[in-house]
This record gives sequence, structure tokens and C-alpha cells, in this order.
Amino acid sequence: MPVLQAELLTDFVTSIFGGTGAPAEEARYVAEHLVGANLRGHDSHGVIRTSGYVAAVADGRLVPGAAAEVERESETTAVVDGHWNYGQVVARFTMDVAIEKAKRYGVGIATAHCAGHIGRVGAYCEQAIEAGLLGIGSVNSPGARLVAAFGGAQRRLPTNPIAIGIPTRDPEAPFVLDMATSVVAEGKLKVALNKGATLPPDWILDEQGAASNNPADFYGDAAGQHQGALLPLGGTAGYKGFGLSLAIEALTGALSGAGTCVEGQRGSNGVFMMAIDYERFQERDAFIGQFSEVVDFVKTPPFREGVEEVLIPGDPERRRRAERLASGIELDAETWRQLGECARSVGVEPPALEAATA
Repeated sequence: MPVLQAELLTDFVTSIFGGTGAPAEEARYVAEHLVGANLRGHDSHGVIRTSGYVAAVADGRLVPGAAAEVERESETTAVVDGHWNYGQVVARFTMDVAIEKAKRYGVGIATAHCAGHIGRVGAYCEQAIEAGLLGIGSVNSPGARLVAAFGGAQRRLPTNPIAIGIPTRDPEAPFVLDMATSVVAEGKLKVALNKGATLPPDWILDEQGAASNNPADFYGDAAGQHQGALLPLGGTAGYKGFGLSLAIEALTGALSGAGTCVEGQRGSNGVFMMAIDYERFQERDAFIGQFSEVVDFVKTPPFREGVEEVLIPGDPERRRRAERLASGIELDAETWRQLGECARSVGVEPPALEAATA
């Protein structure tokens, strides 16, 4: 399997998005977002998504370079029309709107519709942290049913992820919770499918509602028939992930105008971004200090047998990023083939594998 250095992979994917008509800065931003997900170990939200984005442009479902705009707002709230640009571009704009309002009024909430797939939601919470704020983000996929209800046997809900970003004393190690409300993100099934791997037995159901470890049972046939379903987060307590997912449908799909799993803008993401100026509540050092004490406290021993340390959300991603910056990003053969195919479709020649390999 090819192993590529992050910079070369970013340049390659940037050229692909540039080939779709995206302005240079936006093409680079989307590429950096995807490669950044790979660096952090979230291959499900990385360059594996490129071929789907290029296909969406070809079908007219994405409009590279379209300018997002605020269509309705108050001092602390806004609704953004993304005009079907790449989702990462729209989500960045939406969080920027929330940040601006939070800096002026203490809190800012912005939603967006007509946006493509926004990728790793935690990135936008990191955007808020870099602005000196707290960040909360969430997203749905209107009309995209992937997850069974708790106790259900067929697809009903999107994966509906939520992310929360909070600074700590260490500016290089913020708390960044980023999770799907399904047992895993759908992209992890795609990664397994591309690798020819099997799944744990409690991730998906087949079309009959029986447990399966074959990712192909989730995706069904080439016509999109006979599809299975993801399970909600929580296992035997999956009602918790299911309930949280329902709430996110309201915050993202219904509140943004993008629509819900029942009926909505197919191919769109309904986006919810919130920024909070914590200094309106407590002095900066007091707030960050108290939260950092909690982080330090939960990391103290004793630990369960076989456990060497406790990690907080964000720690695994930082470690994986350092490792992959040094050793490169490994792509499975199918993902590399798909990248080459979609690159050629927009007039871009992939780098020679010998030159691309770390």
C-alpha cells in the first residue's frame, strides 16, 4: 500500500479540487482539511472522500467557488446559505460568523444549509479555540438515512456527529470531543470495505436486521438496494446515542432549513455552529485553570489492569498526527486507485507512486 508524505498528498488533492473549478485558496483549504483528518487517524474523513466530492461536482450537486452568504441574522444568530460550495468552505464561513458574533455579544450561533459534506466537525471547534473561544459544532445529512433507531431494523437517521472544543493550559493540547451518534462514522465502513476487512459484530445490521461483520452488507448492491444499517452509539444502552441523534436532527436539519432525515436537501449537510466567549462568564485564567485541573485529575492513577494511561478527547489524534507527519500517510490500494481515477477525470495526472511514496 502506498505511503505518502502529507505535503505531497495535500498538493495532489489540491490540484484535483482546483481541477473541479475551485478557487486556489478554497481548493487548498479542502485538501488540507481532508489530509488533516488522515493525519489524525480519521481516514474515514480523509482523502477517501475526494472521489465522492469530484463526482458531486460533475453531477452539479456541488458548485466550487460559490460564495456563502448570511440570509437571516440577529445580533447573536445567523442562517447561512452555502450555495452548494464544498462543505468545508461553508462550515468554515459559518463558524467565522458565529465567532464574530460571540466576540461582540458573548455567544454566536450560526446554522447553514445548501452545503456539501463538511468533513471532520472537530476542525471547526478548533477554529473557535484558535479565536479564544469555546466551540460546539454538529451536522446532519438531510434525506441520508444510515442508522437504525434503537430497537429498529432499518435505516432511519444520519450519523449526526457532534463536536465540542475547549482550551486547556496547554495551547497545543485542547479538549476536542468529536463523535458520531452512531456506533462509528459511516466512513469507517467505507475504509473497511476498501481494505477488504471485516467489522466488529456490533456495528451494523444487514438488510434483514441481523448483526453482520461484512461492510458490503451495509452498502448493498450497485443499485443501492438491499442495504443494511449502522447501529446507534451505546450498544445495549444505544437509546442514548439514538436520543442524542434525534436532538441533533432538530439543531442541524430543522433549525438550518436544510431538512431532516424524513425529507430534506438530498446531498446537503445541515450545519450548526456555536461559539462562546467564556470570559463573559469567568476570567480566562480561572476558567482554563479549573478545566485543566479536571483534565489532570482524571488522568491520575489507579488504572484498570492492562491500561497504562488515560487519554482525553484530542490526545489520540495529536499522537497519530505526530506519527504520520514523520512516517507518512498509508492509503489502501483502492483509495489510491480512486484518487488517480478522479484526478484524471479533471485533467490532473497523479504523481508517480515511486515519487509519492514516503
